[in-house]
Amino acid sequence: MHAFGRDSVQSPPVGEAPTFEEMFSLYYPLVQRVAMRFTDSPDDAEDLTQEVFTKVWKKLDDFQFNSSLKTWIYRIAVNTCIDYTRRPWKRARRRSRALDESVDPRPRAEMPASSLTAEGKLLAEENAALLRKALTSLKPHLRAVIVLKDLEGMSYEEMSAILGVSLGTISSRLNRARKALQESFQAIGAAVQRS
Repeated sequence: MHAFGRDSVQSPPVGEAPTFEEMFSLYYPLVQRVAMRFTDSPDDAEDLTQEVFTKVWKKLDDFQFNSSLKTWIYRIAVNTCIDYTRRPWKRARRRSRALDESVDPRPRAEMPASSLTAEGKLLAEENAALLRKALTSLKPHLRAVIVLKDLEGMSYEEMSAILGVSLGTISSRLNRARKALQESFQAIGAAVQRS
């Protein structure tokens, strides 16, 4: 499994309905992590997590428990995150955050401490910050496949169930997404070096 792999969250057996409190407790870390990977903002991720669970609460009576509860909650989380990236006020907030980062460009580290030298750690932190920025620059449907496959460690079948598209579409989107991520990462890195 990928270093950013999923928690060992297990859905209740098919047909068995957990309470909302149980679902919230069980799936909160999963939803919050997905939201953070889409937004790269703790505040926005928390807002999105609350929005996801509000939707889960409202739609719970409609869920038939014919499929995995975890897949259903992932689907709501990913769709909510995709919708969020399309909101006009969100784009204004991203521009504002970019201005803040230009004033205080310290990257936030997400990588575990290791035996790297101080210079190596700084370079790893800078690369992680550039990668997060490149990820948030992708179109929402491309960002979704990167988050689900490369960061959440999902199989194509799981991604297909969550996104509601065929395995072939998953494969082609993932190829396009990885290429777009690499291009964005290189462009952002080059811009940083020029400044």
